[in-house]
Amino acid sequence: MRQKIINNFEKGLITSIEDYSIPDGSASNSLNWIPKPDKIELRKGYKVLGTEQTGTGKVTGIHVTEKANGTQILYRKRGRKLEYYDTSTSDWVEVGTNVFAASDSTEEASFADYSSLAGNQMFVSAPNTGPLKIMTANPSSYADQYLASKNFRGRIKIKQNRCFLWKRYKSGSTSQNDFTGVYGSYIDTAAYTAVTGEATTSLSGTLAFKAGGARRTCFAVTITLTGTGEVYTDDYNGVLTGSLGGTGTINYTTGAYTLSNAGTGTADYQWEDSTNAGVMDFSKSTPRTAGQGFIFRQDDGGGDVQNVLSYGDVEYCMHRLKTWALTLSATDTNATNLIYRDNVGIPNWRSAIETGDGVFYVDDYNQSDPKFRLLTLNNISTSVIPVAVSDALNLQDYRFDKCAVVEYGDEIRWACRHKDSTENNTEFVYNKKYRSFHKTDYYVSCYAIYNGALVAGDSISENVYEILSGFDDNTTTIANYWEGPLSNLGVEEMKREKKFRVQGEISKSQTLKIYASFDRAAYVLIGTQNGTDSNVDTQARTVIGSDAIGQATLGGQTSTSVYNYIKEIKLTQGKFYEVKIRYEATGIGYLSVSKYIHDDLLLKGSKPPLRYRDN
Repeated sequence: MRQKIINNFEKGLITSIEDYSIPDGSASNSLNWIPKPDKIELRKGYKVLGTEQTGTGKVTGIHVTEKANGTQILYRKRGRKLEYYDTSTSDWVEVGTNVFAASDSTEEASFADYSSLAGNQMFVSAPNTGPLKIMTANPSSYADQYLASKNFRGRIKIKQNRCFLWKRYKSGSTSQNDFTGVYGSYIDTAAYTAVTGEATTSLSGTLAFKAGGARRTCFAVTITLTGTGEVYTDDYNGVLTGSLGGTGTINYTTGAYTLSNAGTGTADYQWEDSTNAGVMDFSKSTPRTAGQGFIFRQDDGGGDVQNVLSYGDVEYCMHRLKTWALTLSATDTNATNLIYRDNVGIPNWRSAIETGDGVFYVDDYNQSDPKFRLLTLNNISTSVIPVAVSDALNLQDYRFDKCAVVEYGDEIRWACRHKDSTENNTEFVYNKKYRSFHKTDYYVSCYAIYNGALVAGDSISENVYEILSGFDDNTTTIANYWEGPLSNLGVEEMKREKKFRVQGEISKSQTLKIYASFDRAAYVLIGTQNGTDSNVDTQARTVIGSDAIGQATLGGQTSTSVYNYIKEIKLTQGKFYEVKIRYEATGIGYLSVSKYIHDDLLLKGSKPPLRYRDN
């Protein structure tokens, strides 16, 4: 008796070669099944965060920032609205009212964090809006930092104590837009102004600094009550703590304060204007001096600058069609601005990400053969080279003009669109540990990691989802299939198969459909495994968490019990040469396949299948 056992699945999805040439356990086609060394399992689901928005649209920005105490805050841009997620109400709160210009309603926003002696800050920029500054301790307040003589609007990142800006927009003057230059702000000089002895009013009031400039924010606030001597001290999280047990609040953006105990007194504090030799000041003198703003020209036909990504001490300025390497000296008195590679670029600013391994990015320069690549150190030298990581995939039917990418655990996840879709409807997931891929159908415009959970802006609605969570897609079943290689089962002969066995784990609410295609004919259903069937071992159960790969889930972890099953199917299909197996889950709940066996094989000679023989 012969048998063929398949119990290793780590090679994942392989579509770049014919399905009869791929290894056992790999998938020739799949959707929403995750390959692991010991099994394949149905992906987790997703759920909407906050009140679900109806109708069409898109989330055009998502970002996680932090308060000084480490509390994370999730922001999103949808239409003209900037909103943050309030964990106390599990819903979204708007910052201001339509803070984005009407012309930015469909434009993408970029976000950048900065933490200094002046507090934890987040900046937001769009083509016709901002940059806006938010002191993260007061997430619903903002200060517009735009000053035509000092800064610009565009894509932003803050690193090396300065802001980098590219794809510069000049408000009201398209002729002054600059999409091929890379700009830098001042290295922050900490140009703070100290205020002492400012009179305060009883119980509540507003510090005077704001009256002198709308761009100002304050920090390090201390209020002393004259009558009692109680001293209220600022904790950088918007809380004032009194030395005699009083409590209070301070809004670093507006200057508004509250105190629990009555009495007038004095306030000591500092304020800053980020456009004054800070991270929102891009000006420079003539001649320029160290630490001032700069611009580096990269105008040689490489297309628009898409992103500025750090690897080592180099800023890789990735354009549409080529990449420049910008290196700044530590004292900001010297720099090199040289072409790194022709024909190395990215189609969209969100389609590349910095990681500890290097820069992962999409390369669709050859649109008939797109690749996912890694910009990393050469194994045999100190040079940085681009290395393809997606040779297993044929990506020619996918488009990356709206691509987004994120690193999550051991995975790099790229969101893209099939050529027949106008918006992102596919996700390719690369496991760095096993160097394998799988494919999902999450609709993603942008990603963030919020309190350990992976969240995504929707590409076809104005919602944010926690993905890889639960066991359904917002209460509906998860569309899925997994198809293995076209296999001769290791025998170059015609054969009969008497029994097929499949083993894995299943929850009671789930159903597995098992199909087979013999000699490239249509798939036929050969068996069904229900979670409530008698061949499910309900005595030995496993508890499966609802979140992904040991990460957190928003709102707390939930779990479900799953049980081992062994399904044996008697086959009566007759003789065949090659066979292909397909799995599909049709219920809601956890499901895995850890082993399948072609059993009791009888060899029937080396002739080809009947329909391939000469008459």
